Amino acid sequence: MRLGPREKKYLREVIASNRLSYGPFSRRFEKLFAKAHDCRCAAFCNSGTSALHLALAALKEKYGWKDGDEVLVPALTFIATSNIVLHNRMTPVFVDVDRATYNIDPALIEAKITRRTRAVIPVHLLGLPCDMDPIMDIARRRGLRVIEDSCETAFARYKGRKVGSFGDYGAFSTYVAHYIVTGGGGLATTNDPDLAVRFR
Repeated sequence: MRLGPREKKYLREVIASNRLSYGPFSRRFEKLFAKAHDCRCAAFCNSGTSALHLALAALKEKYGWKDGDEVLVPALTFIATSNIVLHNRMTPVFVDVDRATYNIDPALIEAKITRRTRAVIPVHLLGLPCDMDPIMDIARRRGLRVIEDSCETAFARYKGRKVGSFGDYGAFSTYVAHYIVTGGGGLATTNDPDLAVRFR
């Protein structure tokens, strides 16, 4: 790794702040990231998986969901999308994907909804946003919450609007394989200040 003058300047500022974890640079990063995704709030955490996990936990707490309640997830995704449902003691229900995009197929969502379905987690896979209009329409009509798994799709737009700004939460990763790299890390975006507080 080679550090230039700008990196060295920022490192000196971090050291001078006496905050090597959550400090001024983290807060500045959150603010800029939220703005770049058309959201009011963003909160930093240790990974995209944690961002998903905490987002679901916050929604479960806010809406009083029960253990075993269901969350719809695409059948094709990184394992974290379904694991975080299990870790929150809820039940992942798999919805098949569109063969052209490999994203969750909105036409197949309603057939998977039961009286215990509480949320849907569309995954914007490999830089390609999901078809969010029909997903959000279904969520509104059926009373579902939405967490956008945007870990692989930071800054992408759907019909002019940034991913991570449609649902209750967007979850992003700054792992080494993604668009912004911090070594390891994640963020959640939301337009609901209460959900931002619950996430933190």
